[in-house]
Amino acid sequence: MPATETYGAQPPIELLRLFIDLKGLYDRDEWLWQDVEDTTLVAAAAPPGGGRSPLTMRFTRHFNMFCVPVADRATLSKIFGSILQGFLKVGFQDTVQKLEQCLVDSTIEIYSRIAEELRPTPAKFHYLFNLRDVSKVFQGVLMTKPISV
Repeated sequence: MPATETYGAQPPIELLRLFIDLKGLYDRDEWLWQDVEDTTLVAAAAPPGGGRSPLTMRFTRHFNMFCVPVADRATLSKIFGSILQGFLKVGFQDTVQKLEQCLVDSTIEIYSRIAEELRPTPAKFHYLFNLRDVSKVFQGVLMTKPISV
């Protein structure tokens, strides 16, 4: 998100608000107003924090707001378990396939600890992790190193 100015404005957001309010933008070369037709603006934002500034009400009034709660442990287990089960069914021995629940539990534990201990800050805003990031690590390990049970 852009930095907030002294009076609370964020220039890129204000440019988008101008576009939404007046259905157009100024041409910077000729300094003429250009109407923009047949466009739809779709936006997504996360809650403020970790380098993200709050959006102004003047901007958000144009959108329908949907709040999606953070998935609980059981939901994460179901999602990752389904993905891992499909992945392990192709080309893995039964001994490796039996490790599915252990891999799911350990992945969710690692993900939970990462999400708790490595929260994004303005200086380290790149600390945004999701379960896909962790699953890529496990897929890489399973594909490159033999597992002996």
